[in-house]
Amino acid sequence: MRRNSHTTKMLLAAIAIILAVVPGSSARSKYEVVYNFKGGTDGIYPVGQLALDSSGNLYGATSGGGLGVCDYWGGCGTIFELRPTKSGWAWKVLYRFLGGADGGFPNGSLVLDKNGNLFGTTSSGGQGDCFGSTCGTVFELKRSSSGRWTESILYRFAGGDDGEIPDSGLIFDTSGNLYGTTEDGGNTSCHCGTVFELMPQTDGSWNEKILYSFSGPDGADPSGLLFDSEGNLCGVGSVGGYYGVGVAFELSPTSSGTWNESILYNFSSDGMAPVGNLTFKGRNVYGATLLGGPGNWGTIFELKHESNGSWTHSVLYDFNGKKDGRYPIGSLIFDKSGNLYGAGGGDVSCTKGDRWGCGNIFVLKPLSGGNWKQQVLHTFTGSSHGGLPGAPVFDKNGNLAGVTYWGGNCKNGFGEYCGVAFELTP
Repeated sequence: MRRNSHTTKMLLAAIAIILAVVPGSSARSKYEVVYNFKGGTDGIYPVGQLALDSSGNLYGATSGGGLGVCDYWGGCGTIFELRPTKSGWAWKVLYRFLGGADGGFPNGSLVLDKNGNLFGTTSSGGQGDCFGSTCGTVFELKRSSSGRWTESILYRFAGGDDGEIPDSGLIFDTSGNLYGTTEDGGNTSCHCGTVFELMPQTDGSWNEKILYSFSGPDGADPSGLLFDSEGNLCGVGSVGGYYGVGVAFELSPTSSGTWNESILYNFSSDGMAPVGNLTFKGRNVYGATLLGGPGNWGTIFELKHESNGSWTHSVLYDFNGKKDGRYPIGSLIFDKSGNLYGAGGGDVSCTKGDRWGCGNIFVLKPLSGGNWKQQVLHTFTGSSHGGLPGAPVFDKNGNLAGVTYWGGNCKNGFGEYCGVAFELTP
């Protein structure tokens, strides 16, 4: 089983897995489990944010199950499709990883190109030796005219300066180049992670280029990226920075082909361990910190881009660890009215002795005077209901869709629930 190189990252991963499940719901939203994962070759522990194509199909990954033997529960992960039909959602496995050269443990969200092909990362598999395991891959799943999907590896990380353990989603630029992060590797004295670019070549291969290697004071353990309107890459590091608890950063391209980093904000007690993808609205940036705030339950923040080019940080909401939830996991989304949706832990444990709660879906609504009101749309109850939600997306009907890492009506051989896919009508 892969181990992280950073103690803080291990804590964040533990929180993400242990966040148990919460009874009740604070709003009258319609919740429906649209698929129960069955374990085995079917997949177990769905993760990340679902991807939506132009036909309304949803795509995601399970970090376990499938084929191969990558961990104690067996299986190296899968890629799946949920297709809307008149009678509900039809589920299909598109690919089962084997854990060798083809990769294993897909953990990040998927992204589609203009042709409907899927791209993603695996935190294991490929080549190299990274903490007793292979160093991870970037892969593509291409659909043929007959509907069959074929996997190809775009890049296998080798570790060290090259970067290792890519476990966040990818993004495209307008030229078809891919960008992503590795949580480890890069600066050999720090192994604090990298930002990389993959460029398609005329012969079908892809070339990798490291755009930036983190060293600690400038951030560490970067997660998902986002382009701003000026072509700069923005993201967060969950640790590192001036206070050691994370940064928001920007990478700007230069005429010489290099990229310069600037720190947009050094997080402190007003928010610690920023996680997930940032979200733009206009020129302002929005995100979540897993910890920090008055009760250390996490925050939702805004970085306002001022006219002089500087950035001003403000906390939109401090979680209080009660009915409103705790530990938001990042990757927020806006609706057309400017409301902000996300996921996090809940207010009551499902298991005696558990203190994290089981998860909820919430919305932040802007009020006059720059204030925001938080409302819980749904609180998970565990078991068949699901628990530990990933960040939601809007489906083609404007409903929220997502997966939960835990819960469902299936248990694997170790007594652990397999996870569900859900739809929530706000």
